Order: sequence, then structure tokens, then C-alpha cells
Amino acid sequence: MKVNGMAERAVTDAAATARLVRVLRMIAVAIAAAAAIFCVVAVFHTLRKAPYPEDPFTEAHRAADLRYELVWLGVSATLIALALFTRSLAWAYAPLCLLGLEAGGHVAHWLVAGGRYHPLPSEVRERFEPHPLLVAVPRPGVHGPFTHTAQHRRLTINEGKAADARRVFVFGGSTTYDAGVGDADTWATQLSRGLGSGFVVENFGMDGYSSVEILVSTLFAFRDAKPACAVFYMGWNDLRSSHLSTLKPDYSDFHLPHQPSNLGLLPLPIESYSVIARLVMSLARPTLPRAEGKISAEYYPRLGAIYLANMDLIVAVARHQGVKPVFVPQVIDHARHATGTSHDWVPLVPYHDVPKVLDRLNEDLGRLAVRLDVPFVDAPLSVDWHADDFVDDGHFNAVGARKFAAALAGPIACHCGP
Repeated sequence: MKVNGMAERAVTDAAATARLVRVLRMIAVAIAAAAAIFCVVAVFHTLRKAPYPEDPFTEAHRAADLRYELVWLGVSATLIALALFTRSLAWAYAPLCLLGLEAGGHVAHWLVAGGRYHPLPSEVRERFEPHPLLVAVPRPGVHGPFTHTAQHRRLTINEGKAADARRVFVFGGSTTYDAGVGDADTWATQLSRGLGSGFVVENFGMDGYSSVEILVSTLFAFRDAKPACAVFYMGWNDLRSSHLSTLKPDYSDFHLPHQPSNLGLLPLPIESYSVIARLVMSLARPTLPRAEGKISAEYYPRLGAIYLANMDLIVAVARHQGVKPVFVPQVIDHARHATGTSHDWVPLVPYHDVPKVLDRLNEDLGRLAVRLDVPFVDAPLSVDWHADDFVDDGHFNAVGARKFAAALAGPIACHCGP
């Protein structure tokens, strides 16, 4: 009797265990199926989503989103198969834990970053390469709509040029690099077209560069090929450091430490396939300095003094090497700034006041140009700019770049000609 009772209990326990295993399998299948359905919906949404015409990487972003969604659809399908057909629940619940972590990671990313996770396309992640002096430079090759030459410069299309054409180098940040348009539509290319066969234009613009990086660039840019003149179009990236209580003349307190992140140098490839990987890597990286200071709509004289001192040195470096410098004041979209929409590129100046403060910086640059006898080409300030000349609050689209190049062509031909 005792033996029979023990056998009955064993059978009962085995049946209960089998029922529990079946329940756990069905739970795993249900969770994986829900995740798979969510991924399928996300794939259809990504495929149907209208491209953003003013984003040069819109198709690359779409492709990166699709890769991410298909990878996790594959993980979900694998989990379903493991839950249904393997004897050990461990094989099913290991990927289930991974799936749960990824889902929780999306919630954490939303709470920490204030928005959805989006994988970074390789075209963006690999567009620039590290540089020991300048943080980063353009990586040679084709990156979406952008072509970089073997000399680490944005490609300018110079067609039909004379053998003895005079060289014009243009320097600046992303508004000189022309981050909103393809190679054929940059203002450097359109300026080259407008100047005719007697001039060749080379684009030394680089995303995020301030007067500090451009000062360093000019120390070496004229040694291999000396241009007739160098055009300097900048100011917005220097304005980024306005009202910093920790402001240093070399911008090492805020602007430069943020450049690797701004330029997409930090993310590893795995961060484009897992939000958890991105969160873990972000925790492992050093914390970036915050913009410490008081928000103000006023012009910041200390920043202005640093900027003008750098521009003074840039002129000295150019002239020392026999190159004629030319200044062009910075143009941004006043209409878009007037909407008051927040933006963190100039963190301590209210968004709608950025054009006013930048105008003051331009005026100071004009006065410096007079003092140093440097041509100050302010023709772009007289152009009737509209919001539809820009892809965002300061970068030209093809139409805006054409208008800007047209405003420059006559003065540049005059100042840089024989």
C-alpha cells in the first residue's frame, strides 16, 4: 500500500510538472508571438512611413530601422521554435530574457533620452574618422549623399576649369560642409560653377568646427597647395559656447568634449542592433560636461573676444603663408528661430534670440575685418531668405545654397581674382 501511494504521488507530481512546463511553454510562446506581431507591425510602419525629404540620410535611417526590426523579429521567431520543440525550458527562456531586457531597454531609453530609440546607420556612424588634433575629419569615401576626397575634404565638383585656374578654399562648420545637400548642390560646388573656368573651389568645411578647429586647420591647409584666397564662413558653432561659466579660450570645457558624440564617432556597430547595448555603452563612457551657466538673450562679450582673437590669428596665419583671407558673415533661418521652438545647439541662449546674438557676432567680425583690412563679403545678409531655403534652422537646401553662392560669386571673383 505504501509503495502504491508513493507511486501515485510520483505520477501526480510528474503530471503536475508536465502541466507547469506546458504552461511555461505557452507563456513563452505567447510573449514571443506578441513580440513578433509587434515587430511585423513596426516593419510595415517603417516601410509605409513617408521619407523626410530634408534629411539626406532618410533612406539610410529607414534601412537601419528595418534591419533592427527584422533582427528582433528573428529573435522572436527563434524563441517560438525553441519553446515549442526543445525539451529544456532553459533554451526557450534564455532568449525570452534577452527579449524582455530589450523591451525594458526601450522604456529606459524613453525615460532617460526623452525619445524613441533609433539605430544609427553605418553611413552616419562611419562618415567621419578620429583625428588627434581636430577630433574628427571627413572619412574618404561615399557616405550616403556625401562624397569625401582622399584629402579628407567634402567633394566640390569643379568641371570645365582652366589649367591655370585660381584656387579658392572655403572654411567653416557644417554650413560650409553643407550638411543638408548632396555634392552637386553644395554652395561650394555652385560657387565654383558661378565663378567659371578661372576658379577652382575646395571645401574644407567640417561639421561642428568652430574658430578653434579652423585656426588649427589653417596652420597646415596651405602647405601642399596654396590658394589665391581663403573664405571663412562661420560663427554659429562659436556661439554654442555663449554664457558658459567655465568658458575656456580653447573651448575644451564644453564644445570639444561633445564633438565625438556630435559626429557619431562613439557608437559601436552593436548599438544599432540593441537598445540595451546602447544603454550599457553610454553608462561605460565618461559623462560629458553640462552647459553650466545662466541662460541669457544678451551678447556675451567674453565669447566675442575669444572668437575675434581666433579670427585675428587665422588672418595672420593665412597672410604669413601668402593667402588672402576673406570673411563672410553667418546666415541662419530667422523665420524658424522666431517660432520659439527649443533647440539645444546653443544651450544658454533662448532659441528665438539666437539670430539677434549671432547678428552681433557678425557685426563684430565686420569691424575686425575693417581693422585688419580683410574683405568682408556681406552680400548674403541682403538676400531675401525664407524658411524654404533651409533644411533646418541654419543649413541650406539646394535652393538656399544656390542663392548663397550667387550672392558670393561676384565679390569672390573680385577679391580672389588676378
